[in-house]
Amino acid sequence: METPVWNEKYITAFILGNICMFIAAAYMVFVYRSVKKIDTLTESKIQHYYKMSMWILGLAVLLVPFFFIIHVPDTAHDWDFFVIFRDTMQLGGRSFTHLPMTEDELLYFLRYPNNQFFGIVYNTLFAPFTTNLSRIIATTVVAAILTSLSVLGGSLIIKKISNLKMALIYNLVAFGFIPFYLYGAQLYTDTATLPFVIFGLLFMIYALQSEKTSKMIIWWIAACLVVFFGYSIKPTVFIPMIAVFCFLILNRKWKKLLIMLPIAALLFVGVHQGVKAVIANEPAFSEQANDRYNLPMIHWVTMSFDPINKYGGFNPDVLAYSQSFTDVASKKEGIKHRFIENLKEMGVPGVLVQLWRKIMYTWFNGDLSNFFYTYRHSNPFIFRYFDWTSFAPEEGNITGWLLIKAAQTLYWLAIVPLMWYEIFLGIFKKHKTEWFIVGLSMAGLTGFLLLWEANSRYLYNFAPIMLILATMGLVDFIQRSRRKNGISE
Repeated sequence: METPVWNEKYITAFILGNICMFIAAAYMVFVYRSVKKIDTLTESKIQHYYKMSMWILGLAVLLVPFFFIIHVPDTAHDWDFFVIFRDTMQLGGRSFTHLPMTEDELLYFLRYPNNQFFGIVYNTLFAPFTTNLSRIIATTVVAAILTSLSVLGGSLIIKKISNLKMALIYNLVAFGFIPFYLYGAQLYTDTATLPFVIFGLLFMIYALQSEKTSKMIIWWIAACLVVFFGYSIKPTVFIPMIAVFCFLILNRKWKKLLIMLPIAALLFVGVHQGVKAVIANEPAFSEQANDRYNLPMIHWVTMSFDPINKYGGFNPDVLAYSQSFTDVASKKEGIKHRFIENLKEMGVPGVLVQLWRKIMYTWFNGDLSNFFYTYRHSNPFIFRYFDWTSFAPEEGNITGWLLIKAAQTLYWLAIVPLMWYEIFLGIFKKHKTEWFIVGLSMAGLTGFLLLWEANSRYLYNFAPIMLILATMGLVDFIQRSRRKNGISE
């Protein structure tokens, strides 16, 4: 990839990109020094700065996404977000039966059943917005609100399981995490499930720390409702609940487990049946149509481990194979057979190589591919100096795109090692505390993504959890260094 011509456009992007790099590095130094400075503050000062940081962080994540508002309805990178936007725009609240049975219209929702409930809600909620401009503004408002609440929810989690000082540091770390501002302008399942992951975890922590049984039951009900509704949009929302279940068993908290299990079982069935009823009420998503076109979950696993797939992500050839079957049963059997044959063909060395490719593609995109998936932006400044995609290499600006990606990666390279440091401590050293739950949740998502289709964007709805772990990891690392050097706390 080379810059075509070094004219004003690319020179300006080069300067702006390097400014972004400098700001990222400077902000990392600022956070590090702030951690040490906060230790010297009084409780009243910490309380004051915490309240101030909550307002600044909340408003920043709420308002800055409008600077990155997305150009609709068409884009060179025409992925799910744009498909759902255009299809529901075409429907205007009407039944999905009004969509033609074509690749990116009704067939899209039938092949990807996880988007049926989301599509119905989206179609109903935004029906009053009948122009592209009004609808993208409305969806951006919702996405920004959900993102802002979720980021602040992360602060409440770390405050609850640690202290106010840690929550203040988290706010500083979260403020510098650029993906919040870009994905905060895009309402798709990643952004839509942010609050379900975060508030589901927060409510479960409230339940665990409740002294009164009545309060515990209320928080379990709230947590289960949030988690199970989120699960109907994106299955990874359920991972923190599995971590809580493991925590209760490991620490032999049988009373809390006995309270949790029946509530979870009843509400899972209730929410599942409710969501199922909503989908069944849509004539286009009939049982017969779903049986004919739905892709089973094993498709994504098989696709990610196919020898022709060199990075473990989306692959159109494997998709075409999965779509060649005429019912769910034959799909499952055929895809399962291909998966087994793929493993035999690759052998242990090949599987290990593919796992490494998936790790690289998932974890080595420090921007979580935000400029890739939000391409392109309505803001002419962003489009001219920072937008770029290989689908339309003549558009945008590859120079600015590379440098803004590098600036975010610089921040990411600090976050990820600290996060994994704390995951290790949480699982093996702090297993009697809620840090075990937070750490195991992130480890669980990592394990899931090793099996699933590789994509750095799939990390996004756990981003506040990642920052919670990185924040605690930074403080634990500093304290460990001080003890090692004989410096008192």
